[in-house]
Amino acid sequence: MKLLLRKFKNALFLSARQRKFILLVFWLSIYRNLLLLCNSQKAFTEHICKKEHIKTSITKEKIAIVKDIAVAIAIVNKYLLWKNVCRHQSWQAVYLLLKYQIPFEYIVGIHKTKIIKEGHSWVKVNDKFVCGKCNVSDYSIILLQS
Repeated sequence: MKLLLRKFKNALFLSARQRKFILLVFWLSIYRNLLLLCNSQKAFTEHICKKEHIKTSITKEKIAIVKDIAVAIAIVNKYLLWKNVCRHQSWQAVYLLLKYQIPFEYIVGIHKTKIIKEGHSWVKVNDKFVCGKCNVSDYSIILLQS
């Protein structure tokens, strides 16, 4: 009970926008799983990434939005009852960044040193991780979309 009360108090310290993004990321997690069940191409980040570049500059307001998106993805990932692995988090980040017209890089890599090849995806804005934080030098980049 004390743990639940502490989590509720922590939620009160979040801004209205952060709470909104937490709800959006939670909904996007459910939505993407439904798309996967339907075998929809829209469930894949590569499909929702636009071919054309977003031609807006990154303002302080957009940097604040990016931080709130990153916080929301981390919080939702912590409390989901199902797996929300890097490719799911990347999809959520790209979906929201496109919605807010924020330029980003979506990257997929394969770990260089592991015997069993292990893939990883991450999203960066202004060279800062939104999700999928890793040591980039450990990965061979196989896909880079911006």
